[in-house]
Amino acid sequence: MAMVPMEPMMAEPAPSALQALEALPELMRSMADALRATHERMAALENEVRRLKPVTPAQATEIGKAIRTRAIEVCAAHRAEGCEAAAGNAIRKAVKLTCGVQSLRELPRCDYDIAMRQVAMWDDYQAMKRIRMRHGK
Repeated sequence: MAMVPMEPMMAEPAPSALQALEALPELMRSMADALRATHERMAALENEVRRLKPVTPAQATEIGKAIRTRAIEVCAAHRAEGCEAAAGNAIRKAVKLTCGVQSLRELPRCDYDIAMRQVAMWDDYQAMKRIRMRHGK
């Protein structure tokens, strides 16, 4: 019996398979868009969670120490000795206003460095002038 070479048969794909293959790129694009949107929402949620964590008690204590130290320095520079408590209150108020919190213990952990830099730079001439006038200096 002689072997007759068989020609490979190429079957035509079914019409539904062709439609599925044609729809595949659009489906992949929509999946990529959904994944990208999920990633963006997760990043935003992570930032919100980070903002909700308040400073540690040790960090709040450090901010308080920095405020007291800066108040002493500013009072010495403005010749307003004895007004350190009032200057400290002014610095504390400025930090709370900048960060939008009621108390330094509520300060978001991510704003700790900002608060420390603000304390180190604080030197409000108008506030010190009011403090000196109130204390009769």
